[in-house]
Amino acid sequence: MMAWIIRLVAVLFGLFGLAILLLFGPGSLDARYFNPVPPDPELEALFASPVEPVLTEEGLYGAEDLEPGPDGRLYTGLADGRIMARSAEGGWEEVAHTGGRPLGLAFSPDGVLHVADALAGLIRLDDGEWTVIDEPGAFPALVFTDDLTILEDGTIILTDASGRYGYGEYMESFWEGERTARILAYTPDGTRRVLADDLAFANGVAHDPQSGDVFINETWAAQVHVLDPVTGNLRILIDGLPGYPDNIHWDEEEQLLWIAMPSLRSELMEFFHPRPLLKRLMRRFADVFGEPELPARPVMGLAVNRLGEPVRVLYGPTREGELGATTVVPWQGQIWTGGLDRPTVDAFPVPPRLDETSAE
Repeated sequence: MMAWIIRLVAVLFGLFGLAILLLFGPGSLDARYFNPVPPDPELEALFASPVEPVLTEEGLYGAEDLEPGPDGRLYTGLADGRIMARSAEGGWEEVAHTGGRPLGLAFSPDGVLHVADALAGLIRLDDGEWTVIDEPGAFPALVFTDDLTILEDGTIILTDASGRYGYGEYMESFWEGERTARILAYTPDGTRRVLADDLAFANGVAHDPQSGDVFINETWAAQVHVLDPVTGNLRILIDGLPGYPDNIHWDEEEQLLWIAMPSLRSELMEFFHPRPLLKRLMRRFADVFGEPELPARPVMGLAVNRLGEPVRVLYGPTREGELGATTVVPWQGQIWTGGLDRPTVDAFPVPPRLDETSAE
């Protein structure tokens, strides 16, 4: 009898040790508690009828951000480091090469192109040569230089999407549920300061010149904030988005904020986010049996007004093996889209306004 009890205790201790090894052993996930607001059913219902693009332009792999330039052309950065520009009449041409991976693009009030480059850092194009404003490195240096906008006084607002994971490691950040992103401000005198931190993968940033408001998103939290660039105070503009927001763009003509969402929300991951121990085990199983199936990734764009109310909805097709659109930008009477892992830039018809549709 005693021998049987000893064997039972040994088995229990072995199982306990195995569980500890799985949860906390080498290579285990540093899972964090994270509990984002669930998708709003009313917002989900807006994405019901996909439309096809009216124009698809090939040879533009990785057009992660699109930015209308002061010269009337549309600019983007590609996965191979090229900066491309398209005239209104058509045709793309290479205008520069960062030597890295350009993500966000913005023009300063004096017309100078600035780029948030994941590998080169925060840079600007001076007379055909790149000037480094801030370099990437180990935290507190830039870790994941992502997007930027430039205020009328020349202040650069930059998103550093994660303080733990760099370019190409966004899924690690998503699995972990970490909140180490920062919003940085660079004034023309060279001062750098942190406006906001402890954010869940702060990705896109834009601003409204009229009000002075700065808009930022938290990708994993599926929400967009209004940021006071002086105090750093944040307030939620919209949450419960049906997808994970990426780049955002302020449309001065219509006074709307366009939010690109390259992927629908993952019900599986968001079940595990508030359960860190289960998430650790889930990660171990994924290491052995493969990543769980990702949610659908159609083209999704939502335009909201200053109150966070939906005004226009872009819903395009899902392409097998590709991410959805990471940028959605109105230009030349159409809505232009590109993506981090898409081979094309596409143009869609401008969707009808929801308030006009409901009035009918």
